Amino acid sequence: MNRPYLPRTVILQHDLGIGDLIFRLPYIRAVAEKSKDGKVTLIARPTCRAHDLLRAEPCIETIIDYDRWRKEDRRGSHRGPLGFFRLVQEVRRNHFERMVIFSDRIRYGLLAVLAGIPERIGYGGFGWNWPQRFFLNRKPYIHAYHGPCISNYQWATELAIRHGFATTPLIPRLHVPAELDAHWAQALAALPQKRFVLAMGASVKTKDWGWQNFAMLAERLLREGHGVICLGGRAEEPLLAQLRQHVPPELHDHLRILTPPSVLDSAAIARQSTACVGNDTGMIHVAAACEVPTVLLLGHRPRPCHDPAMHALIGLSVGAITVEDVLESLSPFPVT
Repeated sequence: MNRPYLPRTVILQHDLGIGDLIFRLPYIRAVAEKSKDGKVTLIARPTCRAHDLLRAEPCIETIIDYDRWRKEDRRGSHRGPLGFFRLVQEVRRNHFERMVIFSDRIRYGLLAVLAGIPERIGYGGFGWNWPQRFFLNRKPYIHAYHGPCISNYQWATELAIRHGFATTPLIPRLHVPAELDAHWAQALAALPQKRFVLAMGASVKTKDWGWQNFAMLAERLLREGHGVICLGGRAEEPLLAQLRQHVPPELHDHLRILTPPSVLDSAAIARQSTACVGNDTGMIHVAAACEVPTVLLLGHRPRPCHDPAMHALIGLSVGAITVEDVLESLSPFPVT
């Protein structure tokens, strides 16, 4: 019996964040299962950290950076009409047979046409982006989501189901290399069995719970005899230093301040914890994708509805969430 022909596929992930890529990850895998050799090429913004996050992902053949805008210099190799033409040429050279676009933006439909890709699937555009559908040739289109949940996941789910890549909503799960798990298990072995990761940092101030709150939470957890691991990137180093100074020195034996070299290192660290607490940032979604119970300090924002491992604390604002609220939400979690 002949196996059905499967097209060489490229997927475009538009949004900027690590969490946005996590939301689409199960559907990237689902598309890959119905693509040549079970693999896809991914076009993603550098800020998604796809090269790092997906380096253990067997369904990824290669990654094309969509370098349209860099925060540090407001430039990018794909910025403007000439930059877009460079991206078209790069995609065209790969001779893809299908593009799946996780976005409603018009320019990505145009990209697929100009790159000569014969099968073009996308959201179909919402509002002023509705002309995207002129460049797509595989229906159905999806509907704009206006409910209480994070829309990026809802849109990706509807696209995958309506085009037959999935039959039900899929929960994001992340592959973490075994050697990273082993390394961090050994590095953190001296901590108490019950330990909590505090994921600090926020892209905008309205998402930030504040280092002072994290410091008070860390001190409370340490005084209760638990381990505390404070995670952040280079941008959070000053905040982490302030937190360390705030915590009394006699509690430092069970405190770890870490700025890991990669997202997957952070994932492996989270996997050694009882639970993870954090702002609405990529790391909290990474932890949940590693099946670590997570508490998302959300405030009055769309809720995560994609993963039962994630519990959102919702207030009038993120600043309205108290340390007592967080401690109460952590109390049911058992020792790992």
